[in-house]
Amino acid sequence: MTEAMVGDVRVPASPREVSETLGIRDGAAFRLTPGKITHPLAQGRYQSPLRYPGAKSALAPALGRVISAATASSEVPRVDLLVEPFAGGASASLRLVGDGTVERILLADADPLVASFWQAAAADTDRLIERMQHERSTYVQRGGAVAVERWDYWRDWRPAAGVSEATARLETAVKCLFLNRTTFSGILHGRAGPIGGRAQTSPYGIGCRWNQQGLEERLRFIGHLYYTGRLVDVWLCDWQRTLEDVPERFPQLIPSRVVAYLDPPYLEKSEKLYRTSFDPHGGYAAASDEAAAQTSERVGDLHLKLAEYLRERAQFRWVLSYDADHTLIQDPRLYARREMNPSSQDRELLGVHRWRISRRLLSTRYSASGKSGKRAASELLLTTLPPSTVPLDEEFRSTHEWERAAQATTR
Repeated sequence: MTEAMVGDVRVPASPREVSETLGIRDGAAFRLTPGKITHPLAQGRYQSPLRYPGAKSALAPALGRVISAATASSEVPRVDLLVEPFAGGASASLRLVGDGTVERILLADADPLVASFWQAAAADTDRLIERMQHERSTYVQRGGAVAVERWDYWRDWRPAAGVSEATARLETAVKCLFLNRTTFSGILHGRAGPIGGRAQTSPYGIGCRWNQQGLEERLRFIGHLYYTGRLVDVWLCDWQRTLEDVPERFPQLIPSRVVAYLDPPYLEKSEKLYRTSFDPHGGYAAASDEAAAQTSERVGDLHLKLAEYLRERAQFRWVLSYDADHTLIQDPRLYARREMNPSSQDRELLGVHRWRISRRLLSTRYSASGKSGKRAASELLLTTLPPSTVPLDEEFRSTHEWERAAQATTR
């Protein structure tokens, strides 16, 4: 696992405590029996401490249905690990491990702010809560110019040279949490301003999304999942490194006891919502104005790269969700094919399968960066879980009519 730079300080891609306690490097975590989840928030409505643009927590029950149905087959006897390479707010993973649909979860994100937050929430829960309490009582609760000045401070903050890795990670986590709870729509991006505006004349001030008691409970839930072995690890790396590393770390779970859930950034305008976005040169890039302008022209290229990997090289089962866009099932470089198509070499050396790719449409409501709150949308769900087990009913609709409508518009 690689390291990343936050300011002038290196932040490890995985917290040292996780590696030592759970033996993540050799897969020893799965030779241990995870503890029972006893935290009351396991069945709670809100579990993630982060507000995330485009958060699709409403999809979690549907995802749970898909995975539970698959485990009724002989091909997928159980799901020991759910991997979320675009962790973000991680609402789906938290829901599914909390209700027992999956045994354990592994989170990964390419954004150092987001990954550091989840690492600190997991392995340094008490200190993160203490820092959160301090920020609220000293700055956020006072509101007005004091709170906005603190918002500016965290926007510009970078770890000082020479600080320890643990301190850099903790303070980076505080920055993520502070900006997420005080910025419009929770967007970690330079063009989004503080809630209530800089003048703080709105009836909804900068601290209106800072529910101290609720946030503390959610953070303790994350810590509980980590110490019971249900949250196996948090990785700071992009989706491809995550998907490639899982078979190396957990070979005993390949191919059908681990499932990846991928909810990538929007096909369009992702650079306006996320602090990091798909980058034309590989991985992710910081979404500064200049970088966003360069990235937006070729964001689609990286969606093509993801599609190519999932179609041809993925070594374990996956579920993918996107805003329903006809391009996804029309473009042969995306998901027009209805089955994986690995090379003979990858089939022989990596054991990549020719799994069928099932398609379903779902209706959902989720948050975005507009002023109208949550909006209704159709979601396209693609998966390599056994086709005969994927639900087909009023909730999980066939894509046939939708596909025919797309073909009619292109004639």
